[in-house]
Amino acid sequence: MSNVYYHDYLQLDKILNAQDMESEKIKKEAHDEMLFIVVHQAYELWFKQILYEVGSVMDILEEPVNDNSPALQLVEHRLSRVNEILQLLIQQIDVIETMTPLDFLDFRDLLRPASGFQSMQFKILEAKLGLKSDERFGKEYYVSQLREADRQAILDLDGKKTLFDLIGQWLD
Repeated sequence: MSNVYYHDYLQLDKILNAQDMESEKIKKEAHDEMLFIVVHQAYELWFKQILYEVGSVMDILEEPVNDNSPALQLVEHRLSRVNEILQLLIQQIDVIETMTPLDFLDFRDLLRPASGFQSMQFKILEAKLGLKSDERFGKEYYVSQLREADRQAILDLDGKKTLFDLIGQWLD
């Protein structure tokens, strides 16, 4: 039996030291930048879990699934979990709203051109759920701000089966 230790198992040294405030680098700390980083990192961690759940559901639905089967119950359970996470993500907006617009302006210029629109996990999630690039508002803009490798990775998802496709296949 291994001697697993909580701190090591969760790799807390990595996580808790991953908040590198740009305002501190110029010796003009903006207090709310820490909140901004932590909230966005939490979003990315939850996106990771959602992608994990959606991926497992897609794997299950790749095979024929009968009504009321254990496999279908597992699909329902995991998609319910995704729904709960999405509700939590909406609640996190209340936390970020405790930062005033003026507090945000204390460090916003230091982050340019970075933007939440560059979240690869969010874009991957959109694609896996079934949003095609030609159905997006502003078609090219959604990838125009990405690094080339990230842009290509997103575009490569376009021809792949989506959760929407797999559910449609199951319904047939």
